[in-house]
Amino acid sequence: MVRSLSFSIRLAAIIVLLGLIVFFELKHPVPSFRLATFVFVFLLLADAASLARGKTRDLLLILTSLAFGLSLVEAGANMLEPKNGIEMTRGWSVQQPIVGWGPERMGSFHAKKWNPTTGESIYEADYTIDANLLRATKSCESGPTVVFFGCSFTFGDGVADAQTLPQAFADAFDGKLRVLNLGFTGYGPQQFLREMETGLFDRVIGPKPKLFVFLTAPWHAERTACKSYWTAHAPLYALENGKIVFKGSCNEGARLWLREWLENTALYRVAIEPYRHRLTHDDVELYIRILLAAVDLAKEKYGAPTLVPYLRVEDGYLAGTGFDDDMIIERLTKGGAEVVDASLATEKAAGALIAINGDGHPTPFANRVRASLVKDYVERHMTSILASRPD
Repeated sequence: MVRSLSFSIRLAAIIVLLGLIVFFELKHPVPSFRLATFVFVFLLLADAASLARGKTRDLLLILTSLAFGLSLVEAGANMLEPKNGIEMTRGWSVQQPIVGWGPERMGSFHAKKWNPTTGESIYEADYTIDANLLRATKSCESGPTVVFFGCSFTFGDGVADAQTLPQAFADAFDGKLRVLNLGFTGYGPQQFLREMETGLFDRVIGPKPKLFVFLTAPWHAERTACKSYWTAHAPLYALENGKIVFKGSCNEGARLWLREWLENTALYRVAIEPYRHRLTHDDVELYIRILLAAVDLAKEKYGAPTLVPYLRVEDGYLAGTGFDDDMIIERLTKGGAEVVDASLATEKAAGALIAINGDGHPTPFANRVRASLVKDYVERHMTSILASRPD
């Protein structure tokens, strides 16, 4: 009787553990849910081994030992992984067709980031998303249209609506230009190109935009190569017969499932992913080609030149790729882009704070200086853009 009861309890435990594994894998109820899954698998295997006999039990004991070891390693990886405290209003970024992700709705989204070790605030800001699902920019609705494309540097992660790069540019022209901010966190040249190919924002841009602006840096090559961890749903392009060809999303089907499973495992993020992000010559070449394809399409479809504020990277970042910053700038210039160095090396050397401490995104000061650089370049070299500006 006692033995029968013990067997029933252990059998019920297996059913409960299976349910917990499925629940944690589907719902992700806690940040370290994968560690919990591994622990549940260990307990399930240990329970199953206690019920088995002979070679089956021996095999289950081996698997139990492996699950125990995996749980310990995953726990260690969780402890070693750098942590940041981040809170975002629900719906801030969801899966979206065409570009991969973006805001779910219009409205105000509160962003807060802090150091979880010290509790010190890194930034706190509100992002206003308008009816077109773009970051709000106050400018002249009837002036010549200047459109900013790009990543979080353009969008303005960590700063208020009034402190973004596009807003600083609009302010520099006293609100006499119509300025749009199409940037969003995590985007790269592939979104810039895909948005134009599909006409995603054509209605918002209007029939005769004067200028497109795309701030970039070589780390965008990680995104065009689909190596950045968040790019599973990003547009995928390949170089075929000398031309850039759209191929769908970075990961689809079984590959998408596998990538998302790995990305939710601390062991993978700590021990493997950093090596996956390393750039090759082909990665940088693809990045340049995609950006130049976007520059060409901007001219052909919209009649608009593209100005590229370029950020140089630290020594060693491009090591082994066969490229350096000057070579990339030369390729972009020869390919038809207007390039301005926006690295702010002089300001940084003078002690100016150009990146948010503990984060790395541009400060309001950096956005104002870069907006001034773009404005100066436009006024010196692209005067036709201002020709139809209202008085």
